[in-house]
Amino acid sequence: MKFVIAFLVLWLLFGTLEWLYPLRKEQKRFRQGWLTDVAHFFFNHILVNLGTYLVAAFLYIFFRGTISPSLQIAVRSQPALLQFVEAFFIAQLTFYTLHRLAHTVPWLWRFHVIHHSSAELDWLASARLHPIEMIVVNIAVGVPLFLLGFTKETFGVYLVFSAILPILNHSNTTFEFPILNRIIATPNFHHWHHSNDLEARNKNFSGFPIIDLMFGTYYLPKTRSPETYGVDETIPPTYWQQLIYPFQTQKQ
Repeated sequence: MKFVIAFLVLWLLFGTLEWLYPLRKEQKRFRQGWLTDVAHFFFNHILVNLGTYLVAAFLYIFFRGTISPSLQIAVRSQPALLQFVEAFFIAQLTFYTLHRLAHTVPWLWRFHVIHHSSAELDWLASARLHPIEMIVVNIAVGVPLFLLGFTKETFGVYLVFSAILPILNHSNTTFEFPILNRIIATPNFHHWHHSNDLEARNKNFSGFPIIDLMFGTYYLPKTRSPETYGVDETIPPTYWQQLIYPFQTQKQ
């Protein structure tokens, strides 16, 4: 029931923003692939939460000896704001690395291409992710933060922030934050990551654009928006077909 309530709240909030400030006015409310993304929203929560818990429990049992109590105490003794900034940077650097690998390593791309298969973007397109990829990202991002000993409050704030930011960034809105574009990802920044325009491919990987600036993958034209979204390869349209797609033999 909480997922239903969350869906309705997000639909009302971001649906209203997309209605008032649309980037692509011609895009339909129930656009292509909408039902598939609804399935991703609901089923992925169950699969990802269960998978993340099981993998995290396994790792804790076998690697808890690597935890340094003195390091964790030192981290937790820092001011809350400093902890959040550190946690956000560490998490985004990890995410950037995984995200960039997902675009360059063929077998990782087989999972990540599901997310990029949306030919039209709105807030719900953020839910189109293969659950195995989501589990890997959750573990890779969460383990360093756990080992370093950041407080539960820091974890909580980061989880809320990292849940809302992707939804906003995929939304079909015209919001532009000129100063924030180099601090946190915004819709006009992230839409270019989903563009199928040749010059925009493999750009804007992070939720923290400074990291893209550091590694030369920052791309944000000032006077135009992406012309195309999606990928060149044909991705099956239904949720269950997309789940098994990475495991199928690729046609030559």
